[in-house]
Amino acid sequence: MDKKEYYIDAFTEYLEVNDKASGTIEIYRKNLKDFIKYYIGTYETEFTPNDVIMMDLKDYRNYLLNVKRQKATTINNKLAAIREYFLFLESKGIVKDNPTANLKKIRTNKPTAPKSFSKKEFRKIKRYVYKSQKELWILVFELLSKTGVRVSELINIHIVDIAIGERSGNLRVIGKNNKERNIPLHVDVRNAIASYMKVRTKMAVSSDLLIISERKAPYTRSGIYKMLKHWENDTNIKIHPHKFRHYFAVSILNNPNTNADINTIQYLLGHESIESSSVYLRLQQEDLEKSIDSIDDY
Repeated sequence: MDKKEYYIDAFTEYLEVNDKASGTIEIYRKNLKDFIKYYIGTYETEFTPNDVIMMDLKDYRNYLLNVKRQKATTINNKLAAIREYFLFLESKGIVKDNPTANLKKIRTNKPTAPKSFSKKEFRKIKRYVYKSQKELWILVFELLSKTGVRVSELINIHIVDIAIGERSGNLRVIGKNNKERNIPLHVDVRNAIASYMKVRTKMAVSSDLLIISERKAPYTRSGIYKMLKHWENDTNIKIHPHKFRHYFAVSILNNPNTNADINTIQYLLGHESIESSSVYLRLQQEDLEKSIDSIDDY
C-alpha cells in the first residue's frame, strides 16, 4: 500500500499545504487506502489511478451502501476523500480525466433543522446584552433577533429605511439581488432604535447609515462578527448571526397566536425560493422519535 504509484505521500503533503487538519488528513488517507484495497480485490488487478473510471466509483458507492450497509454520511465522506485525491492527481497532471467529476453523493431524507438558540440560551444572551447598557449592542441584538436580517443587510440599513409611528414601525430591507422587503418592527426594536438614535445624534456623523462605530465610521461585517464574538466569549454560548435568523423564523412559526406559514417566512427572510424556507418545517430526528414513542399502545 506504500507504492509511490499511489501518490499517497504526495497527496498527504498536498492536504497539509491546503491547511487540512491532521485528523482530516488521517481520515482521508484511510478512506483512500480502503478504496484502493477494494479496487484491487474486486477487479483483481493492480491499482493505477489512470485506469479508474466512473463505473468503478459507482460500484464502490453501491458496495458501501448495499453490502457494507454504511450510512449515507459515512459513504459521502469516503467519496469526498476520493474526490479530493483525484483533484490532486489532476492538478499535478498525473491523470487526464477525473473520474469523480460527475460523481454524485448519496441523497438522504434525514430531517435536519438549522442550528438555533434554545430559549434558555437566547434569554441569557439578551440579559447579557441589556445588562451592558450599550445602546448599539442592544440595537444589533434586537435587529438580528426580531427582523431576521442578514449581517450584510444589517450594516446597510439607512435611516431613511426606517419608519416609526406611535404604535408601529417598518423596516425596508434591500436583500440579495436587490430584492426589497418590508418588515414590521417589534416594539423592542423600535425602542432600541429610539435609544440608539439619541446616542448617534450626539456623534454628529454625516453618514445616512444607521449603525455607526465609535470611530464614526460605518460598521463592517467583520465589525459585527467581532461584536458577536465578544458576546460569545462572555456568555460561553456559540453565537453566529444566522442563529438569530433561525430563532426569528422558528419563533414566528411556533407562535400559536399568528397564522404565519412558510410563505410568511419566505417573505420575511428574503428567500428567493420556497425550498430555502421549507427547512424550517422539518423536524429534528429526535422530535420524530418522540412523536412515534408517544403513540399509546392499546
